[in-house]
Amino acid sequence: MIGFALGKVATFAINRINLDSSGLYPVFALAFALLTYSVTALIGASGLLAVYVAALVLGNADLTYRHSIFRFNEGVAWMMQILMFVILGLLVFPGQLFQLDIMVKGLILSFILILIARPIAVFLSTIGLKFDLKEKIFLSWAGLRGAVPIVLATFPMISGLTNSQLFFNVVFFVVLTSALIQGSTITYIAEKLKLTGSKKETPIHTLELVSIGKANAEVIEVEINEENVLINLSLAEITFPKDVLVNAIIKDGNLITPYGETRIQSGDILYILVSKQSKKELKQMLDQKNDKNCLIKDIAK
Repeated sequence: MIGFALGKVATFAINRINLDSSGLYPVFALAFALLTYSVTALIGASGLLAVYVAALVLGNADLTYRHSIFRFNEGVAWMMQILMFVILGLLVFPGQLFQLDIMVKGLILSFILILIARPIAVFLSTIGLKFDLKEKIFLSWAGLRGAVPIVLATFPMISGLTNSQLFFNVVFFVVLTSALIQGSTITYIAEKLKLTGSKKETPIHTLELVSIGKANAEVIEVEINEENVLINLSLAEITFPKDVLVNAIIKDGNLITPYGETRIQSGDILYILVSKQSKKELKQMLDQKNDKNCLIKDIAK
């Protein structure tokens, strides 16, 4: 509840405050993460869970300088992962890890987790959800790759429990096995189950230009697909909301200056200048589907 509430407060504050530099918005968002953790931990609740929920709220909100915030946090996340793996590597001793006893126990655990435990967990946790059998099988094969299980395995070592190094070595070996077996075959399994899809649609996003950061306007980049409502229309035929101007179009890899007779084709990338008051209305317009093209596509199927 605290994470959700502070996520909403952070969304409101980031969109309302007018900072001097775009580089301050990621710092401002990070400050809210620290605040969320601190407030939650202060009352004895889970600070990590609260930050996670707050990030879900922020990540699904329409934020000012959204991509600057995203790229900053992505960079920090990579730095933390690198640091974490360096520290974990210092805790691993190949002479202890690749002993016959450790390898046998690790392989038995890997077999149980990969073929029994995880499939059972996936099938039970997806009851009532709209996943078919193939999708559940694919989720089951997603595996235990990653550093989180290894980090959790360090807790017994920190607490000084008996056989803590043994626990760590076995968990590390299981994760290593999962990464090699499941990680290397994930694409192959997806293709065999016919779960590979078409190219993901590029979401509409804002180009964060410093020159208009303090102005009451933004530049939106949108890629046109076959189902877009603007397809095959000329700019003169499109009724845009107030204070909207198509500045440039990337057509077949070439930058062109648009004019009234310029027709919008599939694959075009539009750069649209819009006032902040009309941004929501413009996005609603761009999110509409071309009923005629959708009908032809459905008939073809």
